[in-house]
Formats: sequence, structure tokens, C-alpha cells
Amino acid sequence: MRQVLEAAHALFLELPYDAVSTDAIAKAARISKTTMYVYFPSKEALFSALVRDNCQQTAQSIWNSATDTQDVEEALRAIAQNFTAMFATTDALAFYRTIIAQVPRFPELGRIFYESGPKAILERVEFFLREASARGDLAVPDPALAASQFLQLISVDIPLTGLLALEPLTNDRVTATIESGLALFLKGYRPPSSSEPGLGGGR
Repeated sequence: MRQVLEAAHALFLELPYDAVSTDAIAKAARISKTTMYVYFPSKEALFSALVRDNCQQTAQSIWNSATDTQDVEEALRAIAQNFTAMFATTDALAFYRTIIAQVPRFPELGRIFYESGPKAILERVEFFLREASARGDLAVPDPALAASQFLQLISVDIPLTGLLALEPLTNDRVTATIESGLALFLKGYRPPSSSEPGLGGGR
């Protein structure tokens, strides 16, 4: 039920998890608790559904504009820009912190978050790299490994810097990190005819 998820999301961004009651969520969503419990039988079930929904929306947003080009470098750049943008968004970081804080007492939440978010993103990047390799745009012997390498190279410490609020993430820093990581990734996985042998291709 979209209105409940949106109301809950707004409240969890504003208040600590324990300070958000089902009464407050129902009131913000303008429905009765009885109706809300038909869809979400508990606060924990509602928060789990919210985490899953938020992760799915975030994962999908990474592919915005990435499929608008046939150029593999431009597509990877778009993916990288969308991925790192998550860690410069105040609301996204606040929600991630709330999730992490609840995992110790709600271990199942960790699995829900991982499978709906990081794992889904990795699998989508893996699929993209597999397809690019099949077309001959890249030479990727292990797409699963390459997907993980790509996300690490184009983000480095950006996620941790954002989550811990260590320092502001400037556009210049993010762009430099993306371009450096992308160049290194392509150096390793361009087909032998278009680059020197490197990390994973062209031996």
C-alpha cells in the first residue's frame, strides 16, 4: 500500500526507529490501524517492506540513462554516476543508517536489505557486463567478479565517507573517483584489439 510506505518512510527519516509508532504511521497515511494491519501486521513487517521497496527503487534508478546509449563506456559511466549519487543524498544515507542500526536485533532485515539492494545491483551489473562481453565490447571472463570490481573501483571510499559523514562529497571528488575507476576497469576488460592486457581480459 503505497501511501503507508510513503508515510512510514517520511517518519523514519524524521525520527529514530523506536520513536515511530504504528499509530503515527496510520495517522500520517490517513488510514485506520485496522486497515494498515491488513497489509502490514506489525511495525517490523512494515519496515521490512519499506526496506525492500526502497532498495528496489534505488537499484532501478541506477539504470536511468544507462541504457540510452550503445557505447559501453558511456553506459558504465552513467551507471557509476547513478550509483555514487546514492551516497550524496541526505535522505538515502539517513535511511541506510536506520537500517544498519536495526540489523543486530532484527537479523532478517540484513538479508532483506542485501538481497533487494546490493545483491540486486551486483547481479544487474553482472548481466550488463556479460551482454557487453557477448557483443565483443568487453572481454570479461568472470562477469560476477568484474561486477564487484567495477562497483569498488568507481566508488572506493565514497559509500563509507557518506554513511559516516566524514566530509562533504564534492562533485569534483566524485567525478575524479568515477573517471579513475572507469579508466582502470576498461584498461583491464577492453578486448585485446582495443587495449593492452590487464586485469581480466586479453591474455
